[in-house]
Amino acid sequence: MDKNNLKIGIDLGTANTLVYSSGRGVVFNEPTVVAFDKGTDKIIAIGHEAKEMLGKTHDKIRVVKPIEQGVIADKDSAIQMLDHILKHHIMQFENFNPKKTTVLICCHSDLSMIERKALKDIIVNFGIQNVFVQEEVKAGAIGAGIDIYTPEGSMIIDIGGGSTDIGVLALGDIVVSNSIKVAGNHFDEEIRKYIKKKHNFEIGVLTAEEVKKALATLRDDLEEEKEISVSGRDLKRGLPARITIKQSEVRNVLKRSFNAIASQILKVLEVTPPELAADIIETGVVLNGGGALIDGLKEYLEELCQLNIRISPEPLTAIVKGTKDLLKNKGDYLVAPSD
Repeated sequence: MDKNNLKIGIDLGTANTLVYSSGRGVVFNEPTVVAFDKGTDKIIAIGHEAKEMLGKTHDKIRVVKPIEQGVIADKDSAIQMLDHILKHHIMQFENFNPKKTTVLICCHSDLSMIERKALKDIIVNFGIQNVFVQEEVKAGAIGAGIDIYTPEGSMIIDIGGGSTDIGVLALGDIVVSNSIKVAGNHFDEEIRKYIKKKHNFEIGVLTAEEVKKALATLRDDLEEEKEISVSGRDLKRGLPARITIKQSEVRNVLKRSFNAIASQILKVLEVTPPELAADIIETGVVLNGGGALIDGLKEYLEELCQLNIRISPEPLTAIVKGTKDLLKNKGDYLVAPSD
């Protein structure tokens, strides 16, 4: 492929969108959230700035999360968001020519052909014809440093915002995969539900995420239990108030979610060919995604699944970095890409 051709990799995730450019590396890494002026339908904020508006807007602003559980929930908003990203983070800096641009966009493994076509159509809408869709687990495995082109089986688990994707790879492709809608956003919602039921106290989505980031652990042997004070509404009085949440409370909420994820991991292993399963016993499993950073997760899954677990060196950016190698072969992924 002509070295002058621009190659773009996109990880259009439920929680975050990351964009790779062959010219400058990762050029965008922000939340998949867009804010619009309702009167003009123009974007007024994107990424971190738009996310901070969630739950705080008036009737003149509309805040949208275009991707829900890995699937396009609002196609128009997704198109406008990508249009903004391409114009402000690619076209201003690169020698952009739609006819000489190749784009690889990542999706989770159980996306239907219709849903994959919808993803592809978003990019084709910009006049780019060389567009490919690939599974996140494949790109994530490469980005995590796994050589997926050997006969040796590898297992990758990506715990993202909308889903947890599990895949077994060998000889450059996915052999077995599964996806479960239990991931970062689900953890936040379970924390919200718990606090409402246990403390009769209501908190917002962003506050639930703050609680998760501050207290998330799966360890039983806590030397010193952390606490966090959060604001919300006391449902008994109907008034704003503050309460304190303990780390052990969050741990118990998360355990239920990760028990479900462990169950899916074991189901994938049950249908994995014996030779590849034997490889996985030897090589272990790699964790990607924001969920991989939860304290004690490695040990917890090792105990439940009886497998060696290791965290990807860069779990938050492994998928988009993996697109760099996948783009080299322009869709022919059954052989190792040449340099």
